[in-house]
Amino acid sequence: MAKRKKKIKVHSLTGRIDERLMREAFKAVKRNRGAAGIDKVSIAMFEENLDANLDALQRDLKTRGKFVPKPLRRVWIPKDAKGKKLRPLGIPAVRDRVAQEVVRRLLEPIFEPMFHDCSFGFRPGRSCHMAIERVLSFHQDGDRVTLDADIAGFFDNIPHKLIVDAVAEEVADGNILNLVKKFLAAGVMDNGVFKPTSIGTPQGGVVSPLLANIVLNKLDWRLDQAGYRFVRYADDFVVVCKDRNQAEAALTMVEEVMTELGLSLSPEKTKIASYGKGYEFLGFRLSSKSRTMRPKSLEKFKTKIREITRRCNNLDANVIVKLNQVIRGTANYFATDFSTCIKLYQKLDKWIRMRVRCMKFKRKLSYDNYRMRQGTFDKKLGLLKMLDFTATTMGESLT
Repeated sequence: MAKRKKKIKVHSLTGRIDERLMREAFKAVKRNRGAAGIDKVSIAMFEENLDANLDALQRDLKTRGKFVPKPLRRVWIPKDAKGKKLRPLGIPAVRDRVAQEVVRRLLEPIFEPMFHDCSFGFRPGRSCHMAIERVLSFHQDGDRVTLDADIAGFFDNIPHKLIVDAVAEEVADGNILNLVKKFLAAGVMDNGVFKPTSIGTPQGGVVSPLLANIVLNKLDWRLDQAGYRFVRYADDFVVVCKDRNQAEAALTMVEEVMTELGLSLSPEKTKIASYGKGYEFLGFRLSSKSRTMRPKSLEKFKTKIREITRRCNNLDANVIVKLNQVIRGTANYFATDFSTCIKLYQKLDKWIRMRVRCMKFKRKLSYDNYRMRQGTFDKKLGLLKMLDFTATTMGESLT
């Protein structure tokens, strides 16, 4: 019998941690900005003594057992427009973010070539729009039924052993594996109370998205081997099928894989839908008739505008700056070559101008439309229009 070829793993990653890598990691953390961790050390404060801080961190990272991450600072952010549901974020200290970025840069070149082509989340050179374009291309090929799936509390429920074992399949450097374990088990400080973390990888951690992709890569290739066409962006994925029977079979297979991974699908967010009636994916509502903002995204946008344009506030330059930031971010994301939201943008522009007039005159009267005409908003106030962000190729119907 022929001997089974032994798998070759990557060794000596620790030896690649040098001054250049440390500085590149810090620059990446600085670009991403972000708040201070529990030690209250901001990026600017860390940079004041950058050479000494990076040198000390480099020594700790290269000495096995020396580096000890601080607990993450727990922050709760609204999960929906109404703010009733909250999503937990874990903010690492700046020093620990640099350490995570170092490890991420060491691991990414190893695992990136192994990832499936239909995985788009948090990967270099890939985006949400590319993921949606891939889904639309599947629909154009004739597949009109989708399994729209979402993993329940994915980042909060990934078993630590599953993550470490998945990394250890390719990496034999014990120090790097130990660092990954420490990042996962750092714990969080929530209102001054330390809470240990025995499962999950924190949303807000620099290395978390890569670890998530490493774990879910198993799902991707199982779907591929079974002959399914799919698109995954982090824990949100769509399997495109020819008919409902195929979609139900895909659901059964995905549930089996989730059980193997110690995870489960969200019953509320996982459903079989048709492209004709439409379904939601990555903030869009996709259907054979339109590709526009999903209701939840629309309401989230309106909530932000309402908060800025309260009548009790005064209309000044700062208000316009804040409005432009919200308008620019939302309009840019939803104004793509495949979008069909021109009419929606026209309505939103009109609605935003109404909100600003009410803020200016502390009332709502149609007469104020003449006192503050459309030209006042862009020429005098400098208020952006969503319609100006629409791509020239954007159409209002499917071809």
